Amino acid sequence: MIEQNILIQEGINLLLTGMVIVFTFLVLLIISVNLLRLLFSSSTQDNELSHNARNSLVQVNNETHHKIIKEVLGGIRS
Repeated sequence: MIEQNILIQEGINLLLTGMVIVFTFLVLLIISVNLLRLLFSSSTQDNELSHNARNSLVQVNNETHHKIIKEVLGGIRS
């Protein structure tokens, strides 16, 4: 009878220890995922700003190229 009680107590202790470890792992996983999300969301916002600046520069370059092409074609036609 005493051996059964000891086995039950050890089983309960093992079960509780496992539950605490799994709970701790899940909490750390959730925290790390949220921290990584915040880190990468701020870097993507910076990326979007530089991407918008790049798009406006490309637009200016395209307009310049179109003007040059029109002048060249106008010179060829006349």
